[in-house]
Amino acid sequence: KDVYLSRTSDVSLADPWVRTVLLSRARADLSVQVQLADSSAAPVAGVLSGVIQPGGITFSRAITLGPGESRIVTLDAAAVPALRVRNPRLWWPNGYGDPSLYTCHLAFRVGGAVSDAKTVRFGIRKYAYDTDGGVLHFHVNGVRVFPKGGNWGMAEFMLRCHGTDYDTRLRFHREMHLNMIRNWMGMTADEAFYDACDRTGMMVWDEFWLNSGGGLPSDVHVFRANAIEKIKQVRSHPCVALWCGENEGDPAPPLNDWLRADLLA
Repeated sequence: KDVYLSRTSDVSLADPWVRTVLLSRARADLSVQVQLADSSAAPVAGVLSGVIQPGGITFSRAITLGPGESRIVTLDAAAVPALRVRNPRLWWPNGYGDPSLYTCHLAFRVGGAVSDAKTVRFGIRKYAYDTDGGVLHFHVNGVRVFPKGGNWGMAEFMLRCHGTDYDTRLRFHREMHLNMIRNWMGMTADEAFYDACDRTGMMVWDEFWLNSGGGLPSDVHVFRANAIEKIKQVRSHPCVALWCGENEGDPAPPLNDWLRADLLA
């Protein structure tokens, strides 16, 4: 993946996340989470602000961080009424409606100057599942959908699939009236893949990197840390519909319980 350097002032933002709770077709409650870190040796007082589009939703909160402090800040609809969205534009899988998307721009300002800023794209949707009759059923925004799609393995044998290359592949998938891609063993990790799935209404059956009861990784703690980072990377993408712990098997203890807990966190 890309390697780059970035520069911020004393306070930086990391891992922005917008969670959506669809209460009805007429209302959704949002919560915005971000990690703030003060890299200086002095306390810093500033304002965390956000703008969500479409809709022109704005919010802000004054925050003071101690020297070297790192803190996860969450703003929800109970504390910030502006995060109650009326008549939201919903994200739908291909064939069921438009895959509507929102953006949330976050900034931390100190004395009016921007210390750091991040933008995250998200969609408002609600996944629900049942296993009536021993069959897994999907429901999106209260509508039962029939998942249809292909199984993607490695990103591409010669690793030549990047950026807008996914747009062509996703267009083929969409025009075949498919609505799901299985990311086999989590092989496809490009952010552009998830972005393209968001835009085209393609649900993703996502997976971790375990196969067919092959036992535990040599370092389960490193594996778990990598899994948590993957969850953070993709959790705001509305396309992610299902997680599978292991291909053709169940993760061995303690990983199965760890992965379940990390996904619910």
